[in-house]
Amino acid sequence: MARLPKYVFRRANGSYRYKRNVPKHLLPLIGKETLYRQLGDTLQEALRTLPRVHAEIEDLFRGEDNTPSSERALRIIKASLGTEIAGWVEAGIVPEYSQEEAELNDLGRSLEGKLPKDIVRQIYSGKLIKEPLTLSKALDEYEAYKLDGSPKDREVISRNAKVKQDLKAALSKVKLEVIPLLGLYWRDRHLRAGCWRCEAAVGDWAGRDGH
Repeated sequence: MARLPKYVFRRANGSYRYKRNVPKHLLPLIGKETLYRQLGDTLQEALRTLPRVHAEIEDLFRGEDNTPSSERALRIIKASLGTEIAGWVEAGIVPEYSQEEAELNDLGRSLEGKLPKDIVRQIYSGKLIKEPLTLSKALDEYEAYKLDGSPKDREVISRNAKVKQDLKAALSKVKLEVIPLLGLYWRDRHLRAGCWRCEAAVGDWAGRDGH
């Protein structure tokens, strides 16, 4: 029998499944060590389904990597305590010594050791950390805005990756992913070079549908 593609295995009943181990740093966020997806009953069907399933899993991992800790904390609060308390937390108006604050404290304590400390701290305190906007995050937000579930999504993702690659080469990983956007100075010749290098790509990408 021909060797199966990576992440694909055949079950005892003859069907095919996709099996992917979750990266260790994402285990507390995804909650599972391994992800499975059904690919089909025949090898031909499995091979047709594999690219879509693999892209979905890659997007899931990439999405979790790029999700700010404040957004993760807010999601957990909303799922556990409801939209009203989540709204108060998002607005920064949780009353001190209130029942709502006590519920947040209890939820935070119950998650200690299960989630990253910065997420637990925000849940416990009911105070979200405002994430600085970097070039990389700005591109990710624009990508999320452009994605609409159409076949063009893969092109959008590919173009965003190429723009990031060019900016990283022209600027540096630190200026792309760490330094807040407002902390970058236009007089920096490397920033100007990076923008000029990517101007055509970003302009073409943004201009395809008038946005």
